Amino acid sequence: MADQVGDATPGKASRVGRGLGWSLLSTVLLRVGNLAVSVLVARLVAPETYGVFAVALTVWMLLSALSEFGLGADLVRAQDPARRAPTVATLGAVIGLVAAAAMAVTAGEVAAAFGSPESTDALRVMSLVPALFGLTIVPAALLQRAYRQRALFGVYAAGLVASAGCTVSLILLGAGATALAWGQVAGQAVMLVALHVAASHRPRFGLDGRLARESLSFSIPLAVANLVSWTLITVDNLIVSRELGIVALGLYVLAFNVSSWPMSAVGQAVRVVALPAFAETESARERNEGLLRSTGLLVMVAAAMGVGLATMATSVVTLLYGERWTAAAGALVGLAVFGASRVLLDLVATFLIAAGETRAVLLVQLLWLACMVPAMVVAVRAWGLAGAGWAHVVVVVVVVVPAYGVALRRVGVDVSALAGTCVLPLVAAVPATVACWVLARSGGPPLLLLAGGAACVVGLYLLPMLPWARRRLSELRHPLGDAEAVERIPA
Repeated sequence: MADQVGDATPGKASRVGRGLGWSLLSTVLLRVGNLAVSVLVARLVAPETYGVFAVALTVWMLLSALSEFGLGADLVRAQDPARRAPTVATLGAVIGLVAAAAMAVTAGEVAAAFGSPESTDALRVMSLVPALFGLTIVPAALLQRAYRQRALFGVYAAGLVASAGCTVSLILLGAGATALAWGQVAGQAVMLVALHVAASHRPRFGLDGRLARESLSFSIPLAVANLVSWTLITVDNLIVSRELGIVALGLYVLAFNVSSWPMSAVGQAVRVVALPAFAETESARERNEGLLRSTGLLVMVAAAMGVGLATMATSVVTLLYGERWTAAAGALVGLAVFGASRVLLDLVATFLIAAGETRAVLLVQLLWLACMVPAMVVAVRAWGLAGAGWAHVVVVVVVVVPAYGVALRRVGVDVSALAGTCVLPLVAAVPATVACWVLARSGGPPLLLLAGGAACVVGLYLLPMLPWARRRLSELRHPLGDAEAVERIPA
């Protein structure tokens, strides 16, 4: 994928490689920054306050899928971005305003549905975010299309600083859950301005009927798929809140945020480069080979992070957030496995979107949601927070992976070869998993246990896998461009 899988054009290969490098670096740095802010906030507020804010954040995450509406992805893959941009800007602004109005008007009813009427004010404050977000679609897509990940890093860093400063200041002034909501608004406002400056883009609005129909034809299935995708990772908040209460919701959301580290640090970095990289390949065969070459390495990195988080859940939560959050570790064990799997699932979804198969992505997401809701309800009632985490894992293994396999086979991907690239990274993780599990149950200071767990993952997994990883990385940098490449990958 690093050089467009068979495209030997130095300029393109250089832009993709540089973009991926900056994307990985920026997401790691931003993840560290977000972690520092979340630790500080958790030390300042109680789980109940965090749970109240989590209701507003849950609704915003759902509406963000509608606010973006897949229009950014359409602009990234378009052949005529300059001509299409004013129409996309208008559609994005209108959709963002509609989403914001809906969130503000229904705030009371939504808060009541979560069993948390005290979340109403936070919901109304957060309703400003979709309106701002809709105006960021065009400049963000233009930067992504140009692989300008360094500029995007600056934008997101500025938003993080603004959000953190506003949130902490208001918490210290006693604003409670609304402090976190205003922090989100401040961060989004700063990113709105910074994106237009970084892209040297002056907002322009217009509406070309033909272009609007083309964009919506591509975007509507993707928007619904995104909505379903976000519903998948937020409807559990509703179930946990109604079944276990608002304090349990605060614990669960914190655990879910921690479990998302693999996705935040690796998955998102790969996604922003993978979409244009897959979309610009010259043939379906080259695109399919790119997926085969990139999957094994991604599985290795995600597995290493998932093993560490799952086996060291109690130590991670206790060390970072304090004793009052320790109960969140029960949910984190299963969620960490799910979080690692999301990295690969997101790559597959991005590949299908680049191939124009947005309807296939939608169908998989709908099936996922239909199975996940009843599984989550049963698991939460039977096993509490721990059950909520493992319900995600069971549905992914039993339903989602086979469904995506069918979708990939329809676009010509050799699913057996793809599965073969995952076998060694997963099997090789077993010794490190066992060692970390034994170590975690031996007792001791959290910091010491985490250091030992990290040593197990590095010494028993990453170092033995290093020669294999180097060969796979070499294949990404120097694709063979013929059938021999596919045959050599699982070796």
